[in-house]
Amino acid sequence: MADDFSAPRIVSRHGLLGAQISSYRGWTGRYSFTFVADVLALIGPATTPFVPSVILTLWFAATVWCVAGLHSFAARLSWSRVILFAAFLILATLETAPNVVQSLYWQTAALTHVTPFIPVSLYVGLISRVVSKTHNAFWYRLNVLIAGTVTFIAGGFSDAYAVMQSCAFVVCLITMETLGVADFKRRIRPFLIAGLVGSVFALMIVAAAPGNNIRQSYFPNRLGIWTILGRTLWYSAGFIAKLMLTHPFVCLASLLLPFLIVMRDVTQVRAAAWDRRLYIGLLLITPAIVLLLIMSCTALGLYAMSVMLPERARILLSFVFVCGTLLWSRAAGEYWASKLVKSSPKFRQNISFVATLSLLLLTVFPLNSFFSILSLRDEARVYAADWDRQDSLLKTAKQNGVIDIEVPQIGDFQSRIGKGSSDLHLRTDPTFWINRVTANYYELGSVRASESVSASR
Repeated sequence: MADDFSAPRIVSRHGLLGAQISSYRGWTGRYSFTFVADVLALIGPATTPFVPSVILTLWFAATVWCVAGLHSFAARLSWSRVILFAAFLILATLETAPNVVQSLYWQTAALTHVTPFIPVSLYVGLISRVVSKTHNAFWYRLNVLIAGTVTFIAGGFSDAYAVMQSCAFVVCLITMETLGVADFKRRIRPFLIAGLVGSVFALMIVAAAPGNNIRQSYFPNRLGIWTILGRTLWYSAGFIAKLMLTHPFVCLASLLLPFLIVMRDVTQVRAAAWDRRLYIGLLLITPAIVLLLIMSCTALGLYAMSVMLPERARILLSFVFVCGTLLWSRAAGEYWASKLVKSSPKFRQNISFVATLSLLLLTVFPLNSFFSILSLRDEARVYAADWDRQDSLLKTAKQNGVIDIEVPQIGDFQSRIGKGSSDLHLRTDPTFWINRVTANYYELGSVRASESVSASR
């Protein structure tokens, strides 16, 4: 809340370019996030209700482009499967996010932690198409440049994402050199190197921001290197364990969906689709890679704040987990499909039938999620009305020349709709930092909330 109110004041005071400089020097090096947030601030607060749906739409479109590019390696492109995988990846990421309300519906957090999924999806889709086809030298070099630019932009949204992205490129390069065939390595290597360069430059710019020292001053208890390493492993393993325990159906669906689709087509398999060394290697190293990437994000949080990443930022970890699980499931499916090549046609037909039936059963999970979200509409609209009423009172106070104002208490609306605790509301103490930033936004002397929750409840 305070972050959302800060951006408009900075832009109105310094202008769009000056706001970039002010934020970089005084608070954060996330240059891509700062630019987008300040552009929205210039347009005005009317953009806020549309940000989640715009981000979701762009993320879905980019993911469709990404999955379609990966399917271009196959002989035939199936758009139904492309849309299925794109939708499921987004659904599973949002379902397993520890605090989806703050990660997606809070504008500042959404721009920081969800928006990077859009350029990274575009990056994967781009290199999939270029690597799978032959291009002339000019277009090939241009695409390499675009690939590096996209990762540079993505890294500017979040320092945690920039660290994770850089580690991912290092891991991809090592994996590719170990498991890839010679022709594939020759084609993809320039794009991975370009992506790594763009990501490292982004990380350097984000890390070098003078504003980082100001932010870190709010977390004075710095941890030692061995403490950070120990807690990183513990918190990362704990995150994965908690995710699997609290979202068993999502994890099960992630493990089964690609596997079942491969099994559904087992009657058409005539030979192994992948090199045997590739899918065995992926089965062995993918869990370790997922843990390593999650640890890279966790370690940054411990270094910068001495605590685990805030819940809103852990959607990055959910994204890594879901992507890794889907990849592992596909590798497992290809492995077993290669084992079933020599089995009888009747046995493979039975396997295909069971896989098809299981895929139909998996639709129960997203339908349940859909109706669960719809059930929150009416109550959420009540809280939205309370926010609008509070906004109207603060604007009226400014117009009437009132300096100090008390508004009805909204309270922690997020926990009341079953979506975790939240601190995005005004307090009774006018000196609380959210109260102070809110008063600054409305150009008031002080703002405080009443002791009791709004009577409209």
